[in-house]
Amino acid sequence: MKIAIVRLSALGDIIQSAIVLQFIKKFRQDIEIHWFIDERFKEILENHPHIDKLYALPLKNKKFFSSLKIAFEARKNHYDFVLDLQGLIKSALVSRILSLNNFGFDKDSLKESFAHNFYNQKLSIDYAENVFVRYLALAAFMLNAPFEPKDIYFKQPIFKADEELKNSLKQRFNLGEKNILIHVGSSVQNKIYPMTKLAILCKLLLHYDERLKIYLTWGNEKEKILAKRVLSLSKIDKENLVLLDKLSLKELIALTQLSSLVIGNDSGPTHLAFAMNKPSITIFGATPHYRNAFVTDINKTISIHKKIANVKHIDKSDFCIRNIDEEDIFSLAKDLLDER
Repeated sequence: MKIAIVRLSALGDIIQSAIVLQFIKKFRQDIEIHWFIDERFKEILENHPHIDKLYALPLKNKKFFSSLKIAFEARKNHYDFVLDLQGLIKSALVSRILSLNNFGFDKDSLKESFAHNFYNQKLSIDYAENVFVRYLALAAFMLNAPFEPKDIYFKQPIFKADEELKNSLKQRFNLGEKNILIHVGSSVQNKIYPMTKLAILCKLLLHYDERLKIYLTWGNEKEKILAKRVLSLSKIDKENLVLLDKLSLKELIALTQLSSLVIGNDSGPTHLAFAMNKPSITIFGATPHYRNAFVTDINKTISIHKKIANVKHIDKSDFCIRNIDEEDIFSLAKDLLDER
């Protein structure tokens, strides 16, 4: 059996969607899996043991005709099933090109409801349902396989770090016995926790345990400025609070594996920690924590528990994330570190 998965973007969503890979392989080891991804994010899935072929579409540079050409060429693979985990018009169109036997969510279960017109088989599930439950429910629907949400608690790490790269990073960044990664940014402004509060959080953590080393990570120049601000505001010895160079996605995987705890906003790096079964705290504001993260004994969320009226249309002018007390994050972090 040969199937294609369409999940083009963005980084955090791709990381979360990858949970279906081990579920599919557990159902049938002989299933051949091809994944279609935006070229910008291909590194996160390159050489993944459960992916037999990765198709990178050059969507970043708006090379739509080139992307369509790749999809039409891939159609010759004669897929038994195509699974669209993105649920947007562009991903639905790609899935339709790949095969007429494609699976997606129905009209009421999508943000871009028109996308349902491109699917042959459609699953009805609340759009507000947890994303991991949605992805696995759609995969189970495609395979006619049993699935219970509790299965998520027993997942294996979705990504594995390269051992040689891990050793290189240990030396390069002089990693300590207990390492905390703090991701300062997000692609959406109102998902970013204030730098003043992050600086205080860093002080609290280092005062609590002098063996800790905190590493600040960033993904673009704007986020680098934010990370520098945390460093400046904290007035902490640079031996204990380190501003990292820009990491590749492979390096981010390796450094996540080497960390005792990952703290950050509702974004790719904290989702990666969950994917790798590493302790994490994800800070939520105007986005629904119950939908965008899965809470376990080691993966926690923190928010002001604001009721999100419409999860399909998040209010980007809502900066309620600023109301979260850094002391509450510290309390969660302390509990997770003590358990370690």
